[in-house]
Amino acid sequence: MKSGRVEFSDARLISHVDYVEWTKKAKPQRDDVILSRRTNPGVIAIDGTDTPFALGQNLVLLRADGKSVHPPFLRWLCLSRAWWEQIEKYINVGAVFSSLRCGDVPKFELPIPPLDVQREIAGILGALDDKIELNRKTAATLEEMARALYRSWFVDFDPVHAKAAGRTPAHMGTQTAALFPDSFGEDGLPVGWKNAPLHELAQVTMGLSPKGSTYNDEGAGTPLCNGPVEYGEYFLRQIKWTTAPTRLAQRGDLIVCVRGSTTGRHAFADTEYCLGRGVAGVRGLDNTQEFVETSVLFHLERLLEKTTGSVFPSLSKNDIRDFEILNPGNELIREFCRVTRAMREQVWLKVEENQTLATLRDTLLPRLMSGELRVREAKEQVEDFV
Repeated sequence: MKSGRVEFSDARLISHVDYVEWTKKAKPQRDDVILSRRTNPGVIAIDGTDTPFALGQNLVLLRADGKSVHPPFLRWLCLSRAWWEQIEKYINVGAVFSSLRCGDVPKFELPIPPLDVQREIAGILGALDDKIELNRKTAATLEEMARALYRSWFVDFDPVHAKAAGRTPAHMGTQTAALFPDSFGEDGLPVGWKNAPLHELAQVTMGLSPKGSTYNDEGAGTPLCNGPVEYGEYFLRQIKWTTAPTRLAQRGDLIVCVRGSTTGRHAFADTEYCLGRGVAGVRGLDNTQEFVETSVLFHLERLLEKTTGSVFPSLSKNDIRDFEILNPGNELIREFCRVTRAMREQVWLKVEENQTLATLRDTLLPRLMSGELRVREAKEQVEDFV
């Protein structure tokens, strides 16, 4: 469950026999709400992909019958203030974790508007959410295109293999093709290419936390990133600030967590941030960020091998600075950046638009649910975005 959606990329797979057994009572379907009753109890998600899946023991399936609650409206009801008031009422606070009892969920008392109003509210908020999901998928596709290009050029060496066989490299102009060698050296790399430590191609900034007395949550000073608490879905989040910044990241830097169980998690700086000791910033030299960040993220698992066996995983400054990536020469690095820069800019535009859309959606939700805002007025606010 991630950002209100069921995420299948890291899901555990079960056999068909288990799937049939686990879904005897109910198979999840469109407009069902999946409720976490343990580990962030009260948090919900939906699936809009129609992927067959079964629920684990800590999840609860909620389904509207359409008589009193319009099925697409159920998810918004489960995001309302009234919903969280019921969660607080029935939650069982434990020493290790808090939880909800399945039998308590039907006891929730929630204000339900008329069905016609439910349909309109679900339509308005659903349109915003659909746009957010479309942008997210578009951004993911663009990122995968850049990653695929990196693999073709700098992992599989497709253009070099083509030229070595006397063929013209596919999907590129003659000027780009001319930048690639036509043979391999004894080290297995294309002639003239080499593996180089990251610090030859990038500036690595290890975070240094300022004094706690300089922290505030009123927006005074420079936003602070100490670790994944400040990570959003793509960009860093501004939660705390410091009036005495130490080491700084600038817009576009790749920010990697370097301490603890979240080592390797990453996000991007959308403005200037102060970096605390739990993170490091990576910035390509000479305007080569696209190549550097793609290289690091493509080979991230290899970088994380440096933490294997550690009781407390961490990456040191030298671990990152001395991490070897391929250096195909300045001309090809610049060409890769030129080709992928437009993709990266579009990704950022989609992510930034999603932040605006999510803010609008989350602002409209409580006002619509309380009746403070009329449906017609909400439609007018949404028209320009969808």
